[in-house]
Amino acid sequence: MSPQDWVTERICRNKYSNEKHSITGFQRNDGQGGNPLYPICVFEDILRANHEYLRETYTGVSVSRYHVKMPYWNRNEIHIPNNYALVETPERLTTTSITVVLVRRKLVKTAEQGFYFTGDTLPTLKERLREIRFHGLVGNLGYYMTKGLITRNHPWSHNLRYPNLPLPITRSYLGFHLFKAKTGEIYSSFQGAHPGAVGIRENGLVDILPKLDIRKYKVKLGEREFFINSINNPDAIDKVMLFTPGLWTPEVSANVENWERYAPLIPIPNRVNIFVTNEGNGKIPIEKAIKIWDGQAPLPSFGAVLSFDKAYFQKIFPKTAILLGQRVKVEPVFPKNSPFSSYRQIMGGLVPAVVDKQHIYRVRTIAQLKEQLRIYGNATSPIARCGRESNNFDPRIREPAGVLIQTHNQIGWVLFDGRHELSIGASVVDVANILKILETKNVFGERIEQAVFVDGGSAMKVYTVESDGSNTRLNILNRVAAGSRNKPGIDPEGLNLYSTLQLDLQKQGE
Repeated sequence: MSPQDWVTERICRNKYSNEKHSITGFQRNDGQGGNPLYPICVFEDILRANHEYLRETYTGVSVSRYHVKMPYWNRNEIHIPNNYALVETPERLTTTSITVVLVRRKLVKTAEQGFYFTGDTLPTLKERLREIRFHGLVGNLGYYMTKGLITRNHPWSHNLRYPNLPLPITRSYLGFHLFKAKTGEIYSSFQGAHPGAVGIRENGLVDILPKLDIRKYKVKLGEREFFINSINNPDAIDKVMLFTPGLWTPEVSANVENWERYAPLIPIPNRVNIFVTNEGNGKIPIEKAIKIWDGQAPLPSFGAVLSFDKAYFQKIFPKTAILLGQRVKVEPVFPKNSPFSSYRQIMGGLVPAVVDKQHIYRVRTIAQLKEQLRIYGNATSPIARCGRESNNFDPRIREPAGVLIQTHNQIGWVLFDGRHELSIGASVVDVANILKILETKNVFGERIEQAVFVDGGSAMKVYTVESDGSNTRLNILNRVAAGSRNKPGIDPEGLNLYSTLQLDLQKQGE
């Protein structure tokens, strides 16, 4: 890239976290940009101080900062560029800055995941930790269903695509989750569009799981308990069938290019269909029956649809109305001796980036990239794309991005800053190439074994947190991007952190 590849763009007051007055930002002049870039503000000195504090305070933690000269990529070029170069300092409108935070896995004292919406209310990270003793790292993880993806904010919003089959607003976690309570009760969901996940074992060890493959569920709704064996298979007619955003059929494939208007219906006639999604209770998502459709039913880009044979449904649920709002108890049935049975927490719905040491998106052409995204992450499916606000997996569009990585001995984040004149962001292609460059330079000390993309945009951030139960201190480790919910820069309150991975760490001298 070069400064000549950009044009100025006015960021008006009250738009894109700009509260005071109109400012001059930047946008790519070839139309391949994401959100506009904010102008320069001093930030590297703050990060150096926060990184030094992290190194001095905790055992077994490494943190480093890199700047990469980004290649220009002609919008008509089908071959993927590879001319990236590490540079000493950020350069305006040409480089992307990266923070790498790694923790020795065995030195993590405890690890927790959670989803922190309470209905439609989301406390800040500082508010959530105010009465909790915690010392370590907190980083954002997965995605949730925003209001705009249901109402009419985007051309692909559910209620625009299905005007006759609308849904109420529910800020749900997108993707599979599993939480085992101390009482032994299991809180779980159906698997969604993307197969990647992060798991915490009973012994506290954190693992990246690039592919969950759940083929059977035990479900309890009301007083009735039943098993589901038919998942996303219109040909396997059963009394109870499950359809999720992970559905892939020839019809889905044919609509990949017209994804914004794609509005599939459950392909089995004469059924009763219950839409199941979750609502946060401040700590975890809870699955509920939200809507019942008789006959025709949509296939939303979040949640799942339980499809019943009509006669069977009427037999087991004679009073349909009482089902709405009820909790749906979901329990995945793993095969005997499955390694997934040893996890007390799993949060999924993530797209893998590295699988079994293979950098799966290191390919030569756009066509090859799209095929890899389909095979490994179901990321090109039109149903899955309708559950995202931004072009997370567009090959060319550069936005703030993040991956959680695992080596043999370490777990941690690689964070790609964006939406700023001194850091232009990274696309899925850039992330794949830069991860390999950093690995070749021995930045991680070991090969990456597994990696998954975490939420990007203005939610992509990781903090060092010190909380003694009454006071909480947050030190940001990457440059926060501007967004609709936070300003660019430090974000000292911890806004927009709705699902997180928390690592409680050993301090120096412990």
